[in-house]
Amino acid sequence: MKFGFLIKHFPPEKFLDPPRIGISFSDSNIKAIFFDKETKNPQLQSAILSLEKGAIVNGSISDMNEVVKKLSVIKRDFKSPFAFFTLPDELAYVFTTTVAVASGSSATESVAFIIEENVPTALVDTVFDFVPTEIKKTENGYDAEVVVVASLKKEVNKFLEAMRLGGFEPLGCIHESQAIANSLLTEKELGLICIVHARENRIGIYLVKDGLVVFSTLRSVTGDDYKKQFLDEYKKFFEYCNKNYVEGDELIKSTLVCGDFQYAKRVVEILADQNNVKDVKLSNVWADVFEIDKHLPGMPYEQSLSFAGPIGAVLSEIE
Repeated sequence: MKFGFLIKHFPPEKFLDPPRIGISFSDSNIKAIFFDKETKNPQLQSAILSLEKGAIVNGSISDMNEVVKKLSVIKRDFKSPFAFFTLPDELAYVFTTTVAVASGSSATESVAFIIEENVPTALVDTVFDFVPTEIKKTENGYDAEVVVVASLKKEVNKFLEAMRLGGFEPLGCIHESQAIANSLLTEKELGLICIVHARENRIGIYLVKDGLVVFSTLRSVTGDDYKKQFLDEYKKFFEYCNKNYVEGDELIKSTLVCGDFQYAKRVVEILADQNNVKDVKLSNVWADVFEIDKHLPGMPYEQSLSFAGPIGAVLSEIE
């Protein structure tokens, strides 16, 4: 199931599902890619624009003018005014919970009631979305297991403002971890899969179940000991997932790695030496775009690994 975070907060007309640019943001740059997802072997247009230091800090826009300036360059050079963007991992809280669903009650209200128990922000300041993954009958009605993603409303609004000031018509946004999952996985890939998004100073680790990110963690990496810091975070992630998400004989069947090529390759080498990690490999970001063995994308493989976010944004559905 594809998770379309926050589409409902600025929906286009129902008939409007045009080719769009996928845009992702980090503290160091903005990445953009354009292709028609309805075309069998689409032509690609891509760009990476470096940001002045401090323009985005820990995922949050601090210098609106700098971000808008770079978005304006993308708007000038690309073919479409429509865009779907990713919300940086630093700003998104992803968690799984269970809510009671009684006849005549609202699942949205039930989820809203527990937001403040799981997110360090007041409900009035928060925007959220959720996807039900399982419904069980109980003595009092039904319980629904839901995956929730939430963010501060003011942070989302800053990105929305920047996009519009940059000349774009935003069709929606999706949290970065789910955009990456949308890029790396096809709808046929079911079960538990781990994704590692490796960069120089941050590492995101996501647990995906049947295409949906159900848990994510983010670690800032400082100093020279990349291996130690990554393994420390990965082991905590692995233990938490085994305790809370792995049932019976179910296992995390593979680990896919993307991000900056130098660090993605390093993570694969690190995990290959761990006894509890199965089938770790560099990912194919075009998995849901075209068959890589039949069509060569107009982008080097090493560079493509860092474009999983914007590719997944293009693939996100308007519902």
